[in-house]
Amino acid sequence: MKAFLIFSILLPGYFQPNMVTPVIKEYLNYSIIKDDKTIGTIRVERSLKDNTTEYLFESRAKVKILYSIEIYDKMDVTFKQNILQQAKLYRTMNGKLKVNNTATWNGSFYNLSDKDGANGSLKQSVFCSTATLYFNEPENLKSVFSEKFQKMVPIQKVDSKRYRINLPNGNTTTYTYSSGICTLVEAKTDFANLKFVLTTK
Repeated sequence: MKAFLIFSILLPGYFQPNMVTPVIKEYLNYSIIKDDKTIGTIRVERSLKDNTTEYLFESRAKVKILYSIEIYDKMDVTFKQNILQQAKLYRTMNGKLKVNNTATWNGSFYNLSDKDGANGSLKQSVFCSTATLYFNEPENLKSVFSEKFQKMVPIQKVDSKRYRINLPNGNTTTYTYSSGICTLVEAKTDFANLKFVLTTK
């Protein structure tokens, strides 16, 4: 009896059926490069708990073309049992709101909204989005959900470990992987060609 009491004290909660499931968090940090100069940073976090996976993406960059542009991005994307539940994208340029998109799963389809209000719907389940591409190599995928354009966009394999997304506005983004983790993103945008280079895991 004495030994049993000591064992119970050493392992509090061991005999309780409703133990709290721990949250597992992983981080990726990237430098944003333009013309061989670092102009910003990106931090991507993946949280895993039970059947729910959440991706938090936050970036800050300052680009100087004719004048300085400060861009801030934040994405919050949640999957449950591998189905997208909600995707939010918030973007400002020089402090002014440019993007405020939300896609919410209602069990049958996604309700879409942007900074101006309701923006239609998407009538299919989503299993991968651009936020997930940092932690998941898109092998065998034909399309992913774009939080920016609120639609499925095509993705194609360029060569070994490299994949390209062709965006509706004509821009392209290419992802390179090592051991399933994205190590390099090459983004051709309206205002600059950028590279996101993995610095730490």
